[in-house]
Amino acid sequence: MVKNAKKQLSIICFAVGFVLLLIQDLKGFSTIDLGFSWPWAIMFYTGLVLVLAGYYLRG
Repeated sequence: MVKNAKKQLSIICFAVGFVLLLIQDLKGFSTIDLGFSWPWAIMFYTGLVLVLAGYYLRG
């Protein structure tokens, strides 16, 4: 894989994973209505996998 493409994929995976983890944490605030009802466990573990994939691809 080309180094630039690998770096961009790493950043995208890390950012999307971080957003999924952040949204999962925001569910605790009663004033924030996200407007959807995803299975929170699936969203959390998907976020973790994407963050780990982004970390792995950064090298």
